[in-house]
Amino acid sequence: MNKHIILFISALLALSSCGCTKHRPLPPVDPVELPRYNTGLTFTSKVINTTVTYDILLPRDYNQNTNKRYPVVYCFHGYGDDNTSWNGQYMKGEAKITSLEDEGLEPMIYVFPCGWKTYWCDRYDGTFPYMKMLATELVPYIDATYRTIADRKHRALTGYSMGGFGAMVTAMKYPDLFSMSAPLSMSFRTDEQYMSESQSGWDNQWGKVFGGVGTSGEARLTDYYKAHCPLHQFTAENKSKYSSVHWFVTCGDDEQQLLFANDDLHALMRDNGYEHEYRVGNGGHSTSYWRAALEEILPWFSALMAGETSWQKNLMEPNVPADCSFTSEGVHLSQGYINAGNKGGTALYIAYEGVSAEWIRDAMAIIQRGMPSKKFVLIPCDLDKRNLSEWVSYYKDIYPADKYQVLAVGKAGTEAMKKQSLFSALYFESAEIVGDINVSKERSYYIGATDDGPYYSTANALYKECKRSGVPFEYRCRNKMNDARTDFLTGIEYIKSNLFNF
Repeated sequence: MNKHIILFISALLALSSCGCTKHRPLPPVDPVELPRYNTGLTFTSKVINTTVTYDILLPRDYNQNTNKRYPVVYCFHGYGDDNTSWNGQYMKGEAKITSLEDEGLEPMIYVFPCGWKTYWCDRYDGTFPYMKMLATELVPYIDATYRTIADRKHRALTGYSMGGFGAMVTAMKYPDLFSMSAPLSMSFRTDEQYMSESQSGWDNQWGKVFGGVGTSGEARLTDYYKAHCPLHQFTAENKSKYSSVHWFVTCGDDEQQLLFANDDLHALMRDNGYEHEYRVGNGGHSTSYWRAALEEILPWFSALMAGETSWQKNLMEPNVPADCSFTSEGVHLSQGYINAGNKGGTALYIAYEGVSAEWIRDAMAIIQRGMPSKKFVLIPCDLDKRNLSEWVSYYKDIYPADKYQVLAVGKAGTEAMKKQSLFSALYFESAEIVGDINVSKERSYYIGATDDGPYYSTANALYKECKRSGVPFEYRCRNKMNDARTDFLTGIEYIKSNLFNF
């Protein structure tokens, strides 16, 4: 008999005699040391009437500290993958987790179930209730077989692509079991995208789960689909249902389709007052993006499990250089620009309104750091004094350049959008755009925001317009910092790597 089955039966007997999960006895110690990574383990499910395969990654001290219990993270794979994919040649989950533990991440148990192509949901017709199996059989089995902390506070979900959808919806349906969920590049669509999906794409991937096989248009938006779609569920009326879960959504700005729905979900959650973390980073639908996301998500899990009420990845205040030189009008000339005889290169106009001039000087100092050889001039433009056209006209002859770009901050976003014909690239940092948003293939756009900043609707609208129009863009959404100044300067640090590259 499989040794895990023996352990499971013994632990269940102990649980039944205890009658209390909180004070349940430890599972019997396995006489053979368990490897750190165990693959191809199985248990038989009565709910779906089949054998379920899973892999598990145990803490490095699991065999030594036999009286210690650990939190559990359930990790869901993508469409077409299986239980081995999280530790495959590309995702390399064990190596990533080990490196984070070396940096101080608390040890946790990681469970990698096989979810087939179920989208981690119960099938609409009741023929394959996968999520029910996971909640009522797999979780109790793991708790009885391994030394877990068997409560919702110490139980988390994450997953990539289809697994991201599973991590989101499983926490929605079972908030009594899971206290946190972090979907990575969650595979789901807006209603409009589902309605326009090819027939084979809809039937094979979503229709067989949510119903509506063979249908088109609005007929695909079944009640069962809506009951599982975050864009239909995170309403103001459902806030009491879902607010007990900590949410962390992340998606790359190079995604072909998925960022539409993920970014709309962020906007919906903001509109309806759901606390959550949201990130948009540089990358697409790739293991490199997901591995990088784990560097923030796993410590976030650990901090919440330890009872921390707030958590931020980057608390270090940006370092503002003290040696940045300015002209009497507050303009900065790079050494490369000076060496070229004060001409050529890039003129970056920093347009601001309602922002401290001191912050702008700090931002200019950060921009110049590390780029002394590049030819550029930084020109602050206080829109309370002159409009943007007047600033450009005034300085264009004084500091001639080959390229003219603008960095618009806060309420200056509207003016920059209206006058975009003056520039080859536009950078919007926590910017508001009032009125129409029009983009052009003749220029490039950068969108920067914090996940709880006031202008999330602008970021959402500008991203979608860029994507639909096929114009070059970069989009970054980051975590909020300690104060407004640090928020702003951190945004400048993010922008810096993109400056003058468009």
